Parts: sequence; structure tokens; C-alpha cells
Amino acid sequence: MAMIMAWIGVKRLIERQMSKKKRTPLEYAVLATLGFLAAATLKYPNRAFLTSARKRVGYELPGFALVGSLPHIVVYRDDPLPIIQSFFEEHGDVLSFTLPVYGRAILINNPEHMEHIFKTNFENYVKGNVFRWQLKDILGRGIFVADGEEWRFHRKTASNIFTTKLYRSLVQNAFKSSAHDFCQHVQTFVTAQKPVDLQAKFHLLTMDAFGKLTFGIEFKALTQEGSNEFGDAFDFLTSAADARISNPIWFITDRLIPGRRKKHLHCIHTLDCYAAAAVAKRRAETEEVKASRQRDLLDHFISYRKDDGSLLDERELRDVFVNFMVAGRDTTAQALTWQFYSLMANPRVMKNLVQEIDSVLQGTEENISYETLMNSMPYAKAVLHETLRLNPPVPKNVRQALDNDTLPDGTQVNKGDFIGYSNWCMGRNKSVWGQDADLFVPERWLVPDPTADPTSSAARFGKFRAESQFKFISFNAGPRLCLGQTFAILEAMVTTCILLQRYEFKLVPRHPTPRMKGSVTLPMKDPLMTIVSERPRSSRLPHVFEHEP
Repeated sequence: MAMIMAWIGVKRLIERQMSKKKRTPLEYAVLATLGFLAAATLKYPNRAFLTSARKRVGYELPGFALVGSLPHIVVYRDDPLPIIQSFFEEHGDVLSFTLPVYGRAILINNPEHMEHIFKTNFENYVKGNVFRWQLKDILGRGIFVADGEEWRFHRKTASNIFTTKLYRSLVQNAFKSSAHDFCQHVQTFVTAQKPVDLQAKFHLLTMDAFGKLTFGIEFKALTQEGSNEFGDAFDFLTSAADARISNPIWFITDRLIPGRRKKHLHCIHTLDCYAAAAVAKRRAETEEVKASRQRDLLDHFISYRKDDGSLLDERELRDVFVNFMVAGRDTTAQALTWQFYSLMANPRVMKNLVQEIDSVLQGTEENISYETLMNSMPYAKAVLHETLRLNPPVPKNVRQALDNDTLPDGTQVNKGDFIGYSNWCMGRNKSVWGQDADLFVPERWLVPDPTADPTSSAARFGKFRAESQFKFISFNAGPRLCLGQTFAILEAMVTTCILLQRYEFKLVPRHPTPRMKGSVTLPMKDPLMTIVSERPRSSRLPHVFEHEP
């Protein structure tokens, strides 16, 4: 409509000029608008309107007059990470671009800058109001979007549950039980000799396990026929969250796409109902029932009292539920998905891992313990960490500067600037991880261990060596280091050990290289179709480890 009115105005202006008549108010308005646009274009030739030109902000991505890099964001919104990675490789570890509404964003990609924003000047870099505005109807005021005292409350309360005592119990009971349920479900595909989508099944596994362990919810997703209401709603909303983060006008487009707003609200209602049911069930428990079970995450939040003595209300508990389900369901499921793909795509690594499992566990699940997993299976830990380096479950994130700052290389950060970073890109940075950064090489996590028993698997590959959390940021870093890091590692390792003790896994013939799906996490865009078969007893005999060529 505006274009039509402008054209009418210009047409009348030309006609008036030709007839030498006095100009109308509309014509003056058109002239003023054209003049303003011309002046604005000269002032903002390659950046968004109302942003400032600035020195020392790294390589500035190509932009357009008044809208900055918005066209690039729109074109690459479904798969931006490879494009960003290519810019990092060509132009260095600091990139900059501008967007309408948001302003300037600075992308960083090295450990020194990570340590600065995660630790050195931690208080200056927050999630911010824009991030909360984008996701408040999905995540509310939960730990993922919280800052300051609100974030400290969530973290302090949740930290009460993650103890070594709990981890020992989980390995011996819950994690093994979940893995057995998974095996029982997979066995139907083995018997029928049908390929199975491991990605879909891993998501059901972790939803069942995390829901039961932390909120007392029996989803029974693995045994349920057909689609899962909660899982489907969850997947839709995590995808919607990612789309909003990369779309400055999401609040408009969400309402223009037919049916999108209605589905969005329906999915939020689904999550709300599950959260309300979990809270209501817990509050209705008798003291006898409470005493008969172990306290979980929901118990800690339900019983928490604020400074004024009041309890958390229904909305606050709902936000706890949704935020921790994001942390516990998707991340571990996707770590397992990418790990099993990497193992199937790298037979040498699969062979070595199976050998370590057979050697250490001696063919029995009774030998799977917290101490064994953490101290006696270096290759299994290396495989999982290598998976997370290349395919981190939360592949990108953003902070906002509360005040002016200067990064270690002199890059100028102004108040309100966004600082973006990508674990996915960082894991492929050759100046950080070496020239083989693109390759799946678990041995990079291992060093010689002269104290190891010569007959043990640890002596064959050495011991696991953790990297700096500012280099390996798949579990975040600094004060926001993931509380559930050990929880996720143990769940993934128990599941992997039990599955590889029983089964062999191969990709279906001509399986395509996986692509990433747009989401706040890192699911594969397509199913991970896998042929699963039972391991013959003879294959469990010791064989020779194969080191990296």
C-alpha cells in the first residue's frame, strides 16, 4: 500500500511539475520521504538503520542499506552454521553484522574471548530483555532465560539434587532400567528385521528417563503406539524458539503464516497441562509416599521458600518444568544420536569402543558402575566428548552487553551489543583443535598413562584428559557451567555400554550424510535409519585396538 501511495504521489508530482501548478501536501510528503530515504541510505549504506559505524569490530559481514544483514539471515535461516563457519575460516575469529531492531551483533570464535565473556567479565554479559521477550511464552522466566538473582535462585535450588550419591544410584538403577526398556523396544525391530530410526527412539528414551527421574511423570513414550503428544509439542516449540531468535520480525510473521499461531498456543497449552498435572500429583502425595522415594528436582522447587516465606506459584513451577525438560530430554538424546552415527560412519572407532566395553565390563552389566564409567573407560569418554565437540546439543547462543567493554584482542563492544558464539563452529576451529578439527578422532582426548595396569584398556589408549571449558564449551562455561553435565555423560555412557554389549549397529545402505534441523538444540533433519542385529557370542572375544592412522 505504501509503495502504491508513493507511486501515485510521484506521478502527481511529475504531472504537477509539467503543468506548473502548485504542489499538494501529498507531493510535499513524497518529496520529504524520498529525501529522507536518500539521506538515510547515504548514512547507512551497508548497515541497519540507527546503528553506528565502528572501528575494531572484526570483519564486518556484507550488508545492505538500512536493513544490514537481514537478507542473509532470511536466506540462511534454516542452516546458518556452515555459512558462519566459512566466514570464520576466511576472515578470522571475530565477525560483526547489524540487524533492524536488534542493532549490532559480534560473533566470537576463540577460547580467549569465551573466557572473557563467561568468566572475566561475566556480570556484563547477560541473556537480556530481548532474549526473554522472544521466548517468554515458551520458557517463561526459567533458568535458560534468567539473569541475576533470578538465575542464581534456579541454579542454587537445582544444584541440591546433582550429587555423587545420586549419580551412583542412577547408574545402578534408573539408567540401567531405561537402557533395558530401550533394548526391549529395539528388539522388536531386530526380530522383524526392520530398520529403526535411532534418533526418534533416543528422544523417547530420554523423555521417559528424565521425566520420571526429575518430575515423577510416567510418559511411557517408548511403549506408546503412534505419536507422542508431549514430544510433538516440545519439538514444535524448540523449532519455533530457534526461528524467533534469527528473525527480528517474528512477532509479525508468526501471525501471518496460516495456522502457526494457533498451533503455537496449542503446543504451549500441552506443556502447561503436563506441568500442572505433575505439580498437582506431587502436592497430593501423602507423607508416607514421600518418605518411600528419593527426593527429586520437583521436590526441591515445590518446597523452596522465598525470602518472604512464600512458596513458588503454579506459573513459576511450570517454568521450572519446561526449562529442565529442554535440558534433560533433547540434549542427551541428540548426543546419543550423533554419537551412534559417528560410530557407524567410523568403523575403526566403533571396533575400539566395543573392545573397551568387552574388556572392562567382561560381558556383564553388573560391572557398570559410577566409578568404572568415570575412571576405567577412557575411550568411551573420549568418543562421547569428541561427539559433543563436533555436534554440541546446543550449537549456538547469545549474550547481551550491559555496558561498554573491550574484548582481549581490542574489539570494541558497546552497551546493548549482542555477543554471539557457536559451539559447533568453535569445535571446527583449526587454530584451536588442529588441522584435523573436521575429523572424528577420539584419540585427541587421550594421553599416555604410565601408572595404568598394562593389561587394562586404559594402558592401551592412556587416560582421558579434559580440555579447558573455554575451549570445549558444549556444557557452557564459567558460572553458567551446566549443572547436569555429569548426569548427561553417565546416562549416555550407560546406554551406550548396554546397547553395544548386546547389538551391532549399521547404517542402512546409501544413508545420506545427516543435516541439521533448525532448533535451539541440534537434531538431525532426517531420521537416523539403522539396521540393528544381535551380537554373536564369538564377536565378544578380545581383539586388537586400532589407533588413529
